[in-house]
Amino acid sequence: MVPQGSRRTSLLVDPLALLKREHHMILERLAMIETAMSPCCSGSGAVKQTNRDTLRDLLEFFTGPVDVHFKREEMLVDDLRRTLGRNREEKEQFQSFVEEHRALKADATAVMQQLARKRSDGQDGVEPKACGGLRALTDELHRLIRRYREQIACEERLLFALAEMRLTADQRRRISQRMLQV
Repeated sequence: MVPQGSRRTSLLVDPLALLKREHHMILERLAMIETAMSPCCSGSGAVKQTNRDTLRDLLEFFTGPVDVHFKREEMLVDDLRRTLGRNREEKEQFQSFVEEHRALKADATAVMQQLARKRSDGQDGVEPKACGGLRALTDELHRLIRRYREQIACEERLLFALAEMRLTADQRRRISQRMLQV
């Protein structure tokens, strides 16, 4: 057995493949949210507590742990910005990806807060009358899911394709090393 300090190990992961795998995980989680939402209304119009708990558990990823993915994509954006962003307009295009990450996280946090709310009488915070509050919550969840899917499609179509065309193998290696430290 070779002592750990005497050999140089270099774990190389294609940064685009890593980000695509993370996108796949995000899409799977979004599908789970849709599944948990499907039987949300009971006869009284209130969200079933088990569904609320499941939705909160699934959405928790989008209010915290998704930051790792966002930071990794920002590393890719920063390198592309340095490689390609000669003028202000090009740099602003890349910034829209970063800003959308912040908006998605803020929206997920708002939905989580709505799910966590309780009314003063101890009932769930979603108004029961005619599923009105539930419909609003469901609409917000569907909007969030749609935005995530659109963002992922845009990143893979534009950002990743551009990175594949423009980044050298050495640049990819350096990005990969930084990404694995997050």
